[in-house]
Amino acid sequence: MDSLEADLIPNPIDRIVRADQWVPPSDIRFISADDHLLEEDHIFERRLPDRFKARAPKLWRDAETGQVHVEIAGRSFDPPGIGTIGHECPGFWDAEARLKAMDSESIQASVLYHGQAQALNYLIAEDPELYFACMDVYNEWVAEYTAQHRERLVGTAILPSFLRPETAHDQMQKLKQLGFRTVQMPSYPRGVRYNSRELDPVWEAVVAAGIPLSFHVTATLEFSGWGSLGANLNRNLSPFRPLLGQLIFSGLFERHPELRVVFAEGGATWVADAIVSMDKIVRSYHSILKPRLAQRPSYYWKRNCFATFMDDPLALRLTDVIGAENMMWSLDYPHPESVYGYAAEIAKGVYEAVGHDNAKMILGGTAARLYGL
Repeated sequence: MDSLEADLIPNPIDRIVRADQWVPPSDIRFISADDHLLEEDHIFERRLPDRFKARAPKLWRDAETGQVHVEIAGRSFDPPGIGTIGHECPGFWDAEARLKAMDSESIQASVLYHGQAQALNYLIAEDPELYFACMDVYNEWVAEYTAQHRERLVGTAILPSFLRPETAHDQMQKLKQLGFRTVQMPSYPRGVRYNSRELDPVWEAVVAAGIPLSFHVTATLEFSGWGSLGANLNRNLSPFRPLLGQLIFSGLFERHPELRVVFAEGGATWVADAIVSMDKIVRSYHSILKPRLAQRPSYYWKRNCFATFMDDPLALRLTDVIGAENMMWSLDYPHPESVYGYAAEIAKGVYEAVGHDNAKMILGGTAARLYGL
């Protein structure tokens, strides 16, 4: 039996990019479809309008320990269990250091998601007005962070209009003016049903803006006690099957055929079982399903949806089911599960597993098309 110890992965700060790493054919671009940036210290305390400052969430990084702290309404929302792993990488918060890290791995462009902003999902039910204001602050800051490197750093805005669908058009126009190429919404916001027709103005506004919508994994503390960190990580990194079912079976993609949805950081293997199972549900329960779908669920997946992955060899064996054109590779910098430090090795494995044309799409071609790079 192979030793577990020999297979352990160093923390991101300790990884060294090899000088003799694999170089892909010249027509293949490396684009990371899911990376992260850390919000500036005290972003909400500093930037919220005066009427919100008394209840502003507090977010800061302790420069001595590297620990990121989040406090909302006097309650700690510190990232659970993981401590400082990944948070020590200067590229998490410093754009120039990030670009150097990207260059070391030959990454031409990076799609950037939040650092700790999803901790504010707590406010969706508790203080929706404050949540809305915080997302405006966050989006404006991300636009500033990426302003000098827009062709390489693709910021992802957070769209709060699921709380007030009537604002969706104006919100999307504002985000487009700020230069955003993509937006995200939380996967399971408390008290919000994405299968509700009341959300139609949101989907319509996203389609009208002509940019993709993302759902990203987040930290949910479902388990406690012995082994809970591993159990919660296992749950949090595989969250999308229920959400995909909700979107497809509600007829969302039938009503909005031009909507493009990205499921970020959850890998891609889950997709194969999900769409095969959903196709069988339609075949078996067609007489009672409402609304009646015109196509199989797998059709809507392949036309409308994408999944990002870091290192998912099983998914590469299932590209005929998932769709190579629906898979986008990423580093997930600077998370512990990221492939930063050995990205070229993983990319080579993708190339060898799926061949030139599919690898060209997966390693960057599809992301370039989706985000206009």
